[in-house]
Amino acid sequence: MSTKALERIPALAAVVLIVPVVAACAIRLRGDEAQTGTPASVHVTSDPLATKLAECRSVTYEQKDALSECRKAWAEKRRQFLGQKAPAASDIGAAPSGSSLSVPSKDESRLPSGYPPIKETGKE
Repeated sequence: MSTKALERIPALAAVVLIVPVVAACAIRLRGDEAQTGTPASVHVTSDPLATKLAECRSVTYEQKDALSECRKAWAEKRRQFLGQKAPAASDIGAAPSGSSLSVPSKDESRLPSGYPPIKETGKE
């Protein structure tokens, strides 16, 4: 045998080993897709909030009653996610102090002196 033929033996052996390994991986991955291809809607959960949120995915803007219920469910899920405690009955109408709905008073320390103070409109 010539030296060129001897130099090709390791390359040929590598190809002979790599081809079955790649084929086995491809077959294995194709089999995993069939097992994990179940739709998420089939998954049954005992959490009523999760069930309500799943139903809310198909609510349209025209369904006013269902939309308001979904907004309540989303707010509850957001509250649970952020780890906040449930609001008291007296606080339901009021915005929480850390909320973006409560507007802090304006900082007038940067206004130049000598000018009259800014009057806020709409507040009595």
